[in-house]
Amino acid sequence: MAADNIFGNELFGNILNRLYTNIFVTDIETDEIVYMNDVMKETFGLDNPEGHTCWQVLQKGMRERCSFCRIKELIGEKDRKLCIWDEHNVLTGRVYRNYDSLIELDGRVYHIQNSMDITNRLTFSETANIDELTELWNRRSGKEKLRQLMEQAKKEKKTVVAALFDINDLKTVNDRFGHLEGDRLLRYAALAVREVLKDKDLALRLSGDEFVVAFYAESSEEADDSMRRIQGRLKEMERQYKLPYRMSFSYGLMEVYPEDSYTVTQVIAKADSQMYIQKRSYHIEQAQGRLTDIDYGRETSFQYDKDHLYAALTASTEDYIFVGNMKTGVFMYPPAMVKEFGLPGLILENAAAFWGGLIHPHDESKFLESNQEIADGRTEYHNIEYRARNVRGEWIWLRCRGKMVRDVQGMPELFAGFITNLGKREQIDHMTGLYNRFKFEGTIKKHLVDSKKVSHMGIMILDMDTFKDINDLYNRSFGDEILRVTAEKIRSVLPANAVVYRLDGDEFGVVILNGEEGEYRKLFTDIQKELDRQQEWNGRKYHCTISAGYSVYPKDADNYLDLIKYADYALEDSKRLGKNRLTVFSRDIIFDRTRRLKLTELLRECVDRGFAGFDVYYQPQVESDDGSLYGAEALARWNCPGYGSISPVEFIPLLEKSGLIVEFGRWVFRKAAVQCSEWRKICPDFRISVNLSYMQVLQDDVVSFVSSALADAGLEPQAVTLELTESYLANEDELVRGCMEDLKARGIQVAMDDFGSGYSSLRSLKTIPVNVVKIDREFAAGLTSDAFNMTFIRAITELCHEVGKSVCLEGIETREEYQMVMDCGLELIQGYYFGKPVKAEDFPIA
Repeated sequence: MAADNIFGNELFGNILNRLYTNIFVTDIETDEIVYMNDVMKETFGLDNPEGHTCWQVLQKGMRERCSFCRIKELIGEKDRKLCIWDEHNVLTGRVYRNYDSLIELDGRVYHIQNSMDITNRLTFSETANIDELTELWNRRSGKEKLRQLMEQAKKEKKTVVAALFDINDLKTVNDRFGHLEGDRLLRYAALAVREVLKDKDLALRLSGDEFVVAFYAESSEEADDSMRRIQGRLKEMERQYKLPYRMSFSYGLMEVYPEDSYTVTQVIAKADSQMYIQKRSYHIEQAQGRLTDIDYGRETSFQYDKDHLYAALTASTEDYIFVGNMKTGVFMYPPAMVKEFGLPGLILENAAAFWGGLIHPHDESKFLESNQEIADGRTEYHNIEYRARNVRGEWIWLRCRGKMVRDVQGMPELFAGFITNLGKREQIDHMTGLYNRFKFEGTIKKHLVDSKKVSHMGIMILDMDTFKDINDLYNRSFGDEILRVTAEKIRSVLPANAVVYRLDGDEFGVVILNGEEGEYRKLFTDIQKELDRQQEWNGRKYHCTISAGYSVYPKDADNYLDLIKYADYALEDSKRLGKNRLTVFSRDIIFDRTRRLKLTELLRECVDRGFAGFDVYYQPQVESDDGSLYGAEALARWNCPGYGSISPVEFIPLLEKSGLIVEFGRWVFRKAAVQCSEWRKICPDFRISVNLSYMQVLQDDVVSFVSSALADAGLEPQAVTLELTESYLANEDELVRGCMEDLKARGIQVAMDDFGSGYSSLRSLKTIPVNVVKIDREFAAGLTSDAFNMTFIRAITELCHEVGKSVCLEGIETREEYQMVMDCGLELIQGYYFGKPVKAEDFPIA
């Protein structure tokens, strides 16, 4: 049928006219409208728009294709099937959400747009988008407005400068004058901001004392001038209202150019980094200003209950132990440190400013910055190396480590730690401040020699699970910061008989001397508690768990190399078994590891010999209502030379790890396609399901391979269902989604396998592009004893039907189980009750 006939078809028109949405189709070469539904004609007041150029009748004053048209974008990104964007139309004065895509008919490509009026929805939600205190946009709506502003600037080739500012000393105002006065300060700041905003500028309250102002079509210099005017206005208000405190803020700017592709979160984070530089300078200046007012000869009291404990601690170690009261700013240092560095006394006010006079000029900046991070509450850990001049005028390398403790209200209360003379510099990892691999090895070997003092010694190797993702998501500089933070969190939970070392990359080593039974497990649990949650650093969120392997002297080995090797083997098992866990070395690990290595080699041999030893078995799938045959799932089996029958649970991961899974998966698919084609001669409606590996999806030619294999087998695409596990589909990877949509477009069914065994949300049932959802067999196994399983199956089936998906339940093994699920609305059932996986010649096709 010709394209014109399709668009002019009465049935086609009747369907689209029933949809209360604007729809039109254009020829992408001429921009001529070839179809428009009645709803859109009425919206734009058009009688016969067909044959006219779209940008002439749907826009005002256009002389060429609109700069914001999405056709070029859709053509350039071939994998992109749909483009969703919002438009303010100048003819109607309304806001529309547009859904654009391309279709090919009779060798020509057409652009189709479905446009929905969202003006009323935006107006209705306006009141929910305002921060009540400041009457600026709130965080959620403001970030969306900023995204839209950046998108508009990109289209119009304009710059946007985002300014993030943070009110200085708001906490002090709240503490001294009350929160009502603090709120007043925030309102004054918002008022000053509104006075400088132009038409297209916007402002939002990001959090308690943080604001974002976006200046449209301004340079960073102009935006900086605007921010200074806001600061000036605050000073005027301060004088006008005779306020007992200063009103000021620190700010950072981020200029976004039309060619940039930053997200709103990235823009705010970059502005925040610039703001922090100014904020840090502000606080350092304040501290240095207070320094001149301090009389170090004056005796200052220090409130501390446990005098004897502190004295005992300082006398029992060569480290300098310090304690600071964060409420008063008063610090206490041990006598040895007072003597070594000539401190005015044991008790010191404004310690950071005083120490600044002793720090080496090259180290002063990072020393003050690190102290300011603690003062700001941006971190609770302190770990830094620097040089300080002692009373003899010598530059001494020191490593200062501390922990900040908050009170019940979450406010900084206590800061304590210790300062170590580092000794030999080559034993220190400069990034984390921990001892390095050389020290790790030397320590273990020293204890092995000194076996009289060491009855047993535990070696724990830890590795961060998703550290590469952090580097990829942000950058290596941020990754380095996370290494430092992680190192300090591990160190903070160590018992007295343990030391942590930085090994290579994102690996750490812990040595535990003469530990009590189970102490290593408690230690790992404590480390997990610190790391197994979403964390935030410098305004950026991340989540990175840790895995560990553990070996013990003398039970596992009596030499350094074997102890490390066995701890590494145990770590590999932790990674293989799902990460975020501790594995203790045992001889079984060596046996299992050797078995996996041998099986991998045998797999290679079998693949090289034309998949010798492999076969494809078939398990029936039946119609739920009457048990009649629907099709089968193809399942690989391996009879291994030397080991006999090997479960797919064991050999499939080995195929994936070795990279053989792609070649193997194609062999299984070809076999299954040919077999299905033969069976359809007997049973014309027979269908086959084949599992698809995630690594196969990553191949560029997976869709073309499937199409080619089906053509070779003489099998229609509609006879095939490809299954991918829930864990991969639930991630909503764009590559996976694109592949699934391409397969579906060719008539191939796509199924989500093992639903309920992973972590996908119910929302994914709607959004993931599959035809069939296969409920995991675990829910069938407990049908007769667990009412929840029946409820789950029924609920998921109903939800799937709501979004147009069929459901298959796996694992039905008895007649009783079958009878229980017959009225659940399932389409398909699979399980031993209807047949176990068998060879093709034993399959009950007739």
